[in-house]
Amino acid sequence: MSDTDRSPLQRGPALVARKCHCGDWAGFRFGKSEQQEWWCWKHYPYKTSARLEAAEIASMLSKKVARG
Repeated sequence: MSDTDRSPLQRGPALVARKCHCGDWAGFRFGKSEQQEWWCWKHYPYKTSARLEAAEIASMLSKKVARG
């Protein structure tokens, strides 16, 4: 199918921001999704030790940058 043969979109896909149950930002999604639960990093249930270490390093670096 060619792009020139396709009808144009009537409207673009909707980008929806999702929040964790604690109120922190959890992520974005496009359109309708069956997933009802979204988690911030602090409450994400599938963390690995490597991810935890990376998150701690990123947090430490962001605090250094904020202090200036």
